Amino acid sequence: MDLLSHLLKADPSSPRLTIYDEKVGARLDFSALTLDNWAAKVGNMLNEEFDLEEGNRILIDLPVNWHTVVIVLGALAAGVDVDLTSPASHTESDAEVVFTSLDRADIYQDAELVIVTEDPFGRGVVETGGTLPEGAVDFGPGVRFFGDQYPYPTAKLPEILNGPIEATEGARVLGTGWSEWAGFRRQVLEPLAVGGSTVIVAGMVGTERLSEIAEAEKIDIRL
Repeated sequence: MDLLSHLLKADPSSPRLTIYDEKVGARLDFSALTLDNWAAKVGNMLNEEFDLEEGNRILIDLPVNWHTVVIVLGALAAGVDVDLTSPASHTESDAEVVFTSLDRADIYQDAELVIVTEDPFGRGVVETGGTLPEGAVDFGPGVRFFGDQYPYPTAKLPEILNGPIEATEGARVLGTGWSEWAGFRRQVLEPLAVGGSTVIVAGMVGTERLSEIAEAEKIDIRL
């Protein structure tokens, strides 16, 4: 698919997304190829599992983590609109599908639920010892069954982002997470759109620790 084709053509294997989860001490890298595969799986899941198409909408109510990134990319590939929110800021939604955590599941009564854990390795609810709510989809094991090639036409990421892109071409950017779409766009989508990469530090982190990460990751711009 064309969503990340500019990154795949330039360098498919170098890290484009790096996530630090300071709560558990994890660091994960995602290349353009890995992000493309995840986006394809999510896009296929939205099409095949939920029959979503262009104009439908999902809501993502999750903590800052890599899961949100790949779900958004999959939705963009499928032409599905995204309502991105931070936990505790929504009490209901009219989205067709809601991606949320186990402790937030009972809030969304009228949507199809996909439960996403915070496991850094993508394990699902049952795999991490939890109990899946009746009728909900367990994201980790569920998404793995879908193909890592998306068979339908997609726009390129730079074309999808409406309005000016402020990111510096090719820059490696450091951010500390988002609470709404504008922050996600600035910290994740815009750097990727201009051939750069992004490092996201999730969890409470002090200035000294951020400086250590910035030096280790050879950061060009801190947001």
